[in-house]
Amino acid sequence: MLNEQEDHIVRIATEESYLELNQPYSTSQYTDRLSYNNEHFVMISIPVIWENGEVHSLQIYENIYFLYDTYNILKWILIISSVILLVLVFILNQVITNLITNPIKQLVRRMNDRGNVRLYKTIPVNKSDTFELKMLTDSYNDMMLTLKAHDDNQQAFIMNASHELKTPLTVISSYARMLERFGKTREDLLDEGITAISEETTRMKYLTEQFLSFTKVTHSDTDQDKEYIPAVQLIESVVARLEKVFKRNINIASAGTDPYVYVYPPAFEQLLRIFLDNAYKYSTKDIDVNIEENSEAVIIEVRDYGIGIPENELNDIFTRFYRVDKARTRKTGGSGLGLSIAKQLAENNDIKISVKSVINEGTTFKLTMKKEAEDGEAE
Repeated sequence: MLNEQEDHIVRIATEESYLELNQPYSTSQYTDRLSYNNEHFVMISIPVIWENGEVHSLQIYENIYFLYDTYNILKWILIISSVILLVLVFILNQVITNLITNPIKQLVRRMNDRGNVRLYKTIPVNKSDTFELKMLTDSYNDMMLTLKAHDDNQQAFIMNASHELKTPLTVISSYARMLERFGKTREDLLDEGITAISEETTRMKYLTEQFLSFTKVTHSDTDQDKEYIPAVQLIESVVARLEKVFKRNINIASAGTDPYVYVYPPAFEQLLRIFLDNAYKYSTKDIDVNIEENSEAVIIEVRDYGIGIPENELNDIFTRFYRVDKARTRKTGGSGLGLSIAKQLAENNDIKISVKSVINEGTTFKLTMKKEAEDGEAE
């Protein structure tokens, strides 16, 4: 107990050395922490009113050495625990990482196997694989199957193209040898040979143009070039030019409407030419073109009244080099690529193609397309 002059009124301690502990007198309550002889204490000073009415300061001290000892122990426990935890985390991280990445590494090694890639081999899916690995494997297998199909198509295209070109080349070669032997002595053979060579050369030129056209439409992207065009106006323009070439009537029926369609104009013109050319080749009567529209789509039908297509072959007519009337191929001048080109052009312009046909009554190709793009109305 301290009075105002900081004289000790009363002092009580558990050890004699503690009697030297002393803090300033104060009339307000406060706490403090102090060190004495390498020991740590906390104290509290409380003002009290003494018997004579004076205000004294009651100071209570407590040794907290045990807390510091505990703190040191805890500090080392924390340090050691942290080190052990870091080691465990590192080991577990390596183990878990290997568990996760080893299947991926094995999958990557199998993907990088040049022999398997060259042969387009798929990778078996293990039942123990995770969902993500199964998805990755399935994606790789799909890619391999797509590449294989693409390569098969290329090989088939080369083989079919070679076959198509082989016939005119054989004819040209045969007539060339015949003319070399008899052309100077027999005028009839000379005229026949020149005519045959000219016809076969024209056919080869046509085939080459078809090959180039097919390659172009297969690898073209017309999305950026699409625009709104009046369907009837464009059809009339194409029909007017083809009527002069075909020397045959092409009738257009549109019920007085001229709807807009969202397409790439040159591709749409080529699409119409292919169907009109087919109608001309496989029929001798007039050709009808009907244009209809509803709230969602514009429908264009190209109808001929010719030999028709057997029902069991309708699904094959868009296959490259496929011909229904094989006996009349050379007479009509078909290459078997026209409808394949038409299919690709239709896909590039979001046009749906359907076909109906009756033998000896004719064939109708129907084109269904959106009236407007997704981002706005036609202007």
